Amino acid sequence: MKKNWIAFLIGILTLSLILAACAPQAAPTVDSVSTDSPAAQADLGAVKAYAVEQASLMKDATASLRAKAEKYYAALAQIKSEQPEANPYEVLWANHPDAVKVLIEGMRADWMTAHNHYESNEGIIAGVPSLAYYDAWIDAGPPASEDPEAVQWTLTLADGKVLESPGNLFHTLGEPILYGTVDEYIGLAVDLNGDGNTGLSEALPEAEMLLATAQALDIASGQMLDAVNAWQPTMEDAFMAMATMIPTMNEYFEQWKLSSFVSGDASVQISFVAASRLLDVTGILQSLDLTYDNVRPVVGAVDSKLDEQIAAGFTDLVAYVGDLYTKEKAGTVFTPEEADAFGTEAQDKATALAALVVQAAAKANIALDLEAEGWTPDSPPAIEAIAPAPAPIE
Repeated sequence: MKKNWIAFLIGILTLSLILAACAPQAAPTVDSVSTDSPAAQADLGAVKAYAVEQASLMKDATASLRAKAEKYYAALAQIKSEQPEANPYEVLWANHPDAVKVLIEGMRADWMTAHNHYESNEGIIAGVPSLAYYDAWIDAGPPASEDPEAVQWTLTLADGKVLESPGNLFHTLGEPILYGTVDEYIGLAVDLNGDGNTGLSEALPEAEMLLATAQALDIASGQMLDAVNAWQPTMEDAFMAMATMIPTMNEYFEQWKLSSFVSGDASVQISFVAASRLLDVTGILQSLDLTYDNVRPVVGAVDSKLDEQIAAGFTDLVAYVGDLYTKEKAGTVFTPEEADAFGTEAQDKATALAALVVQAAAKANIALDLEAEGWTPDSPPAIEAIAPAPAPIE
């Protein structure tokens, strides 16, 4: 989706440069302060500190998820060693239902915490070319089976099975495994909530996939944290993040419409069942709004009115999405038709705001290479799951 906006943004940037060049020259005012060193007027350190904090909290959560997944795997391995002919999931559930419930609830909570901290960072991670690789690998990239340009990486399970470019760790793998939305990722359907039925998300995860994915997510999160720590943000990075990520509302609202939060039982999505996509959008906008707050002195120095327009645009868009999410949390169930209408309105607001941001970059002489190739590793990641020693769950 982000790629679809490149041509659009290049057009805006070109027009902004033409308008700036053709504008009549006025006498010096407070809005024509020199911007020879725009970074000196901005607080890029605050942007990095925010990104580091969110990445660190995410890594804490993935480490906790990994530890619980290893405990789950070890308990099933213990049963296999003692009762090789039995179904280990049935034995585990029959003998330790309470402990299993606590473990699954804990893993889901860890996944949610990690995911929320990522979404609160995504505007920066996905928008900065030197960091965007981690967005595709961890959160947004499809499997190679769906897209030949998917992130190339290999996941080897503890039983030796090799998965080539299986998709992103949060939504193609982790969420379906933990919430039982893909049959092959289910070890055993069970009545987790005790209502006498086995509904959506009531399942014991398949242990091989869970272990490998949890370990891979923790490894990838650690690598992302290292990259964020090493990152030296520039003004170009800040404006690239905003220009790239602001105008992506349609993508997220379409996913929200198709999810169970709007489409209910008619939804066939394997992802976005753990939390509303609206929550993710609020996190993304949070990081972009914070980024602008810390670079806006540069815009204000060249065009105070434009600065005020951008700040107001952020306030409006953040409030618009936040209001929808607040209503949803309070029990409002929106229809697919309403979701479409909201998505169109949010996209219109975002498109206008992105145009102002690109115009501001041009006025402040901040060069944006909207076709820049992002960083990629020298060789595709190859992660091999490590099986823990068998151990009882209690």
